[in-house]
Amino acid sequence: MTVDIDAAQFGNLLHAYGRSTDTPAHLAALAGADPDARRAALEHLWSAVIHQGTPWTATPPAAVVVAELLAGPLLTDAELRADLLGFLAAVAEAGWVYEDLDELAPPADFDFDSVLAAALDSGDEEELYGDEIMANALYGRAVGGCRAAVPALLPAIMSALSDPEAPVRAAAAHALAACRASLTDPDTGDRLDELAARAGSDERAALVLAMGELGLKPRAYLDDPHPGVRACAALAPGLAGDEVATAEILAALRDPAATDDWFTRHPPQLGMRIRFALVAAAIDRIEDTARLLPAALAIAAIAHRHTVDHDWGPLLRAFFADYTGGSPTDIQTGYLAALVDNPDLWDPRHGNAGLVFRDAGLPYDRDTCRALIRAGA
Repeated sequence: MTVDIDAAQFGNLLHAYGRSTDTPAHLAALAGADPDARRAALEHLWSAVIHQGTPWTATPPAAVVVAELLAGPLLTDAELRADLLGFLAAVAEAGWVYEDLDELAPPADFDFDSVLAAALDSGDEEELYGDEIMANALYGRAVGGCRAAVPALLPAIMSALSDPEAPVRAAAAHALAACRASLTDPDTGDRLDELAARAGSDERAALVLAMGELGLKPRAYLDDPHPGVRACAALAPGLAGDEVATAEILAALRDPAATDDWFTRHPPQLGMRIRFALVAAAIDRIEDTARLLPAALAIAAIAHRHTVDHDWGPLLRAFFADYTGGSPTDIQTGYLAALVDNPDLWDPRHGNAGLVFRDAGLPYDRDTCRALIRAGA
């Protein structure tokens, strides 16, 4: 089996680094025997075809080719299949990075094709982005193309739910949830539930997260024997008002270091540490900072300045949201003291940490904060 790749089509499309004339060779390499070429192809997909979540006009047709490869027998490497499903998930999500595409459409008298052809003929694709109308139109075509491509991606994704390898099935569940705007089968949730019933904890967590992303309420998994699966169930948006789910999130955060060892292979939906998602959910769901404090103190004890954007920093903003200066409250003092006790959080050269303290109305200086704590004691 071979996959038909229209090289001429890609010659008139763009990726993050210009005209996508190199994309067909990379797509073909995915099914080839050269492991270095496959690695280069994956890097091309993630860096050029969808650059940090941003789609380009080459993104939709490249995704369709990837889906055709996944649907066939050529991709024998499970890690490759899982990675490519992650790529399809990113493409599906990119179809909604800008919701109202009419806002990006050019005026009726704007000759998009002529402007594009002239820039491609001149070899200066960068000039396209100097024109706001053209730049918006290109972005709109990329986003709209990703949205329109999803139905062509779904058969391969659905088929991958039956893959013999658990990481591939987990990646397929993630990709399926990313396609949720195009799903019409009311039994999709039942299919994920059936898979979860016989899955190991790593895969089960990914399936439960997918259920939540699909708008389902996987409440039964709040009783799962595995703490990571329970936490993933609790993260479901549909359970945001569920007290049992909220209690599960807080329980997990009281021992945040343990969450790093929950999974041998992290669910694909959680690219970084699971505690980051748990912290975000806790802040979003709980207004009472006194209730948040035990979890926040546990986070402060193990955090590092480089995790400021994901755990202790958002908590600092939450605890000091109404702070206007002067003596902090007892709860604010308790959290600030825990941060002062952790030497890894303090480095005047770390701009992101400084910004968080500025937003909280506090100085990013350990000694000054220590004095503020003593004054309020």
